[in-house]
Amino acid sequence: MKALDFEGTSVVVVGGQLGSGPTIVRNFVQRGARVVVGKMKSQRSAEDAPGVQCLPIDTTDADSVRTFFDACESAAGPVSVMIIMADAVKTEDALSVTPARYREVLEQELIGPMLCMQEMARRMQPRGHGRIIAFASMSGKTGVHKRVTPMAAAKGGLIAFSRALAAEVAPFGVTVNAIATALFDSQVAGASPEKIAEVAQGIPVGRLGRSEEAAHAVLYLASPLGAYVTGETLNLSGGRFMD
Repeated sequence: MKALDFEGTSVVVVGGQLGSGPTIVRNFVQRGARVVVGKMKSQRSAEDAPGVQCLPIDTTDADSVRTFFDACESAAGPVSVMIIMADAVKTEDALSVTPARYREVLEQELIGPMLCMQEMARRMQPRGHGRIIAFASMSGKTGVHKRVTPMAAAKGGLIAFSRALAAEVAPFGVTVNAIATALFDSQVAGASPEKIAEVAQGIPVGRLGRSEEAAHAVLYLASPLGAYVTGETLNLSGGRFMD
């Protein structure tokens, strides 16, 4: 579809080597986008893939975020689409989490994405166009899963921030949306077929999500087809959560 043609579009994927990130990056490259991947401190170093440039970013440091986006726009032109992925968070019992650990997860999963989204919105607003998409988690909406309190708190905050930011920048042609995922193939890579089948039993569609499906959701929200969608949190849960 022509609406999903991103030829010459500058796209940034912060954390593009995480989760469904590589599939999202590949889909944009296949559609002609100029893609820059923001490599976080926790990620292994990687060589730039064809059509993709990797640049370092510390999402919790405002100066690093600003420098990163300056470098992105120097390399690929004014950014039209920014996606921020989620890093993995270790699970632990709610009553065992230390104050330091809560602060660490909030810095990583809430403050970092907020700083990136804020900086990107500052740049997109005067241009009159832009798409900002943040990956959240179903835990940020449901709160029913055990051992995820730090992430649930952070992702709930990220969903609320996305809505508030969306309301402020909507008059300037900038949309802001979140995608709340449940269990995806990239999360259980290496698990046994028996374990995957056991997990899938709790999902109404009977299987895990596929990274390609996450990529297609991003393409829709980033394209002209998604121009009337903002402040929303799209559930990619296979029916595990419905609202």
